[in-house]
Amino acid sequence: MSSRFNSLTHRSLEFGIQKFRATSQAESQYSVLEVGAGKGEHFSYVKEPFNDYVMLDILPQPKDLSTFKGATWIQADICDPRLELGKFDRIISMCVFHHLSEPVLAMDNIKKSLKPGGVFSLFLPSDPGVLNRTVRKLFVTPNTKKLGFEYYELVNAREHRNHYWGLKKELEYQFQDFKISKRYYPFGVQMGNLSLFSIWQIKKIIEY
Repeated sequence: MSSRFNSLTHRSLEFGIQKFRATSQAESQYSVLEVGAGKGEHFSYVKEPFNDYVMLDILPQPKDLSTFKGATWIQADICDPRLELGKFDRIISMCVFHHLSEPVLAMDNIKKSLKPGGVFSLFLPSDPGVLNRTVRKLFVTPNTKKLGFEYYELVNAREHRNHYWGLKKELEYQFQDFKISKRYYPFGVQMGNLSLFSIWQIKKIIEY
């Protein structure tokens, strides 16, 4: 069940991304930055053609980066205000913002790293929404205990230092000059308590 849910989240981020791309982007050198690339779980889900794919994470580069054809690795903190990454047509972030020490600094780095017309694709869990907590309590936590891990709830509480509502408000404020599209899963209701996660496609309209 966990594997199917993870696959759903990755596929949902890529659903309909083509309609957000400008025609000029599709015809030119297309560059992608993935923030919090982890072990490269999302890479295989990206079907749009790209010329450059940069994976950024605070973790060291995986031993076999050749698995991810066309990708390069940057070990860095997206919250570092001194970070200079260049410009990208698309920036991807899966389950990252709940974990960050300074999410506003990360948003600043993402804004300055997007080209005009570029898109920031964000997966945002609705944690600690009611539906999210209910599913975790009924399914995830009991199964982790069966696998011998007693402290899943504690680890989740420590790791998810930023909650959905705070991040939502901050995203809407920081990207107020961008075009924002949101899809809420599984019911399509734009409420944190009645969703498991939301997919944000944030398009840069102007250059700063």
